[in-house]
Amino acid sequence: MQRGRGPKAWPVRGETYWCPTLNLPIVGRECPDGSRGYMLNVTEPGDVRPGFDHDEKRLLEGYRYEVGSTAGFEDLRGYSVVLLNKVPFMDLMYEVIVDGRVIGRLYWDPLVSHWRFRFSQPGLARVWDKEPLHTITVEGGPKALKKRWTHPNTLGLPPGTQVAFKNKEGEPLGVGYVHPDGERIKVHTIFWKSLEPYASKRRSTWSDTVKANEYYLYYHSSRAVKFIHVMAEKVGKPVIVSYSGGKDSLAALNLTLEAGIKPYVLFNDTGIELPETRESVRRIVEEKGLELLVADAGDAFWRAVERVGPPGKDYRWCCKVTKLAPLSRLLQERFPDGALNIVGQRAYESLDRARSPRVWRNRWLPQILDISPIQEWTQLLVWLYIWDRGLPYNPLYEKGFDRIGCFMCPAAFMAEYKHVEETHPDLWRKWENVLWRWAKRLGLEGEEAEAWVKKGLWRWLTPAVQKKRLANRVRVAVKEWRKIYERWLYPSLKEFHYGEGAEARFEGSFPLESLIDQYTVLGVFQPRGEDGRLLLEGPSNTRVVFTGDSVRVEGARGVLARELAIDAVKLAFRWANCAGCRACESSCPTGAIRVVVEGGAYRPKVDAGKCIHCKLCLDNCPLADVTVERIYSALALDEPTAWRRSGRRSKESVIQRYLKLKGYRVEENGARIVDEDSLTMPSGLLPDEAQG
Repeated sequence: MQRGRGPKAWPVRGETYWCPTLNLPIVGRECPDGSRGYMLNVTEPGDVRPGFDHDEKRLLEGYRYEVGSTAGFEDLRGYSVVLLNKVPFMDLMYEVIVDGRVIGRLYWDPLVSHWRFRFSQPGLARVWDKEPLHTITVEGGPKALKKRWTHPNTLGLPPGTQVAFKNKEGEPLGVGYVHPDGERIKVHTIFWKSLEPYASKRRSTWSDTVKANEYYLYYHSSRAVKFIHVMAEKVGKPVIVSYSGGKDSLAALNLTLEAGIKPYVLFNDTGIELPETRESVRRIVEEKGLELLVADAGDAFWRAVERVGPPGKDYRWCCKVTKLAPLSRLLQERFPDGALNIVGQRAYESLDRARSPRVWRNRWLPQILDISPIQEWTQLLVWLYIWDRGLPYNPLYEKGFDRIGCFMCPAAFMAEYKHVEETHPDLWRKWENVLWRWAKRLGLEGEEAEAWVKKGLWRWLTPAVQKKRLANRVRVAVKEWRKIYERWLYPSLKEFHYGEGAEARFEGSFPLESLIDQYTVLGVFQPRGEDGRLLLEGPSNTRVVFTGDSVRVEGARGVLARELAIDAVKLAFRWANCAGCRACESSCPTGAIRVVVEGGAYRPKVDAGKCIHCKLCLDNCPLADVTVERIYSALALDEPTAWRRSGRRSKESVIQRYLKLKGYRVEENGARIVDEDSLTMPSGLLPDEAQG
């Protein structure tokens, strides 16, 4: 494993080698015949995976789109197995490795909703005699291309067409694309180096690859099994394997069984899983004779999305509602004295996971010690292990899915959504109907609404760089963020000011009960109801006056007044829009809060005699901590990233408060406390997405 450099570099990097004599990938440098392999030069983090049949079909589809026929494709495809390496792009893009070289990049173009293929130097050289692309002759070599980044579109090609550049001798120098204006051809890639030879013309299969990696499979699986065994002995608690139905958790489960441990199997049913995943979980549990524990979110996601809108990369309320809350309830009920949780987490899935230790504790579940025995495994090693052991993996992988999880995760790619639409049309139609309703509510019309729903602009709440880039690519204007935010929540925030006190006024109103049932969370206040309002009187003449359409703080100044007013808004909003996830119940150290059903709606109720005003129920509520912070505070302070403001309770202080009140010590086992977001990021995230 190799560490990257620079602030945006991955802290870890997977190393995959190519055996030139056998013409196949190996996990270590040594080939089975004693020769030495060479490390593949791929983009970090280098989490290469096998290419399945559907990947080869997409490769053919992308090639045909660029070339206009399949002529030369067999030459490009070569002789070995295919590897794919996910790389940063506005949507899904892979480097394609064949015969030990990157032959190009397969990618989904959201502008044309089609798979495309960008030739590399080795790939273009393989089919150069077939004249796969239109060509432009350039005087000089690669430096001439760099000096002049655009060339006239003398060929009259349509925008987006891929073009090859060549010198007078007819050798390829690089590739480019016709600019959207149709008048220019812009250079995209320059071939600076001399062409390196391919490994060989020897045919290889995945069976050959598994056999060639026997030693490395033994080495890595033995280390993982030993790690599990040592940790289980050291912790001395019940053992759980978190099983998502994906390949990584399948490997973690089987390694646990190889360690001689019969664990509980924990499945988090978010309510937005594909049916094949649920069936895969049931099948493996029955086959291995294990006890299944299900943290079931029910329809909490579908209830919440109607109230607070689609989740986004920068608006991730969904993970708390569908994952953290049900998991927290189940684990606190079944394992109040703690447990060892084995997770199929890998460092190459996201920057958060790359920075995560191998042993950690979640801040809201500190009694559970989490470990990852495959933290440093690449996807290639995981798949070789699964094939070597003959494990029954999720059939979705054979159907073209690269990622197993929530089918409409906002961190996914448009290519993945398109595949869900093709394979599970009823589910996708249900989700798209939600998006169209919200587009109408937000005042989006015509091309803007079409792009928001169909091109995935809904995946960002804030005016993020990636959102603007995609909007420019599909040629639509993005509505000013305030106009969107003002329509997002009801009641909308009309006015907010603070200084000598603070006041928030709404277009519409909240029921008085929303604060009557919860006021004690704000602090030591004495309530008085008068003239259709609630008056809360606290120490030092601090007062909170709630009228339903306004919250006013008196007797406090500056940041203190501002934060007290925002907390009061959080209480009112979560009461009116509670999704019933019960995250508040799980975080309350005294059991003061309960979510009840009144008139068919979920309502949080706080027992004033038990409440100690710690505000943990607010800081762990997805509606309060995410929705109100991302939208109401942005409108209040006229800044879309107002949730980062100074003066707001920090995550570190929340963690320390929670641990202290729960009475946990976290120094044991060398575990580190991490935020729950690092454990709920879906696989396959790239640096720009992880920072969204």
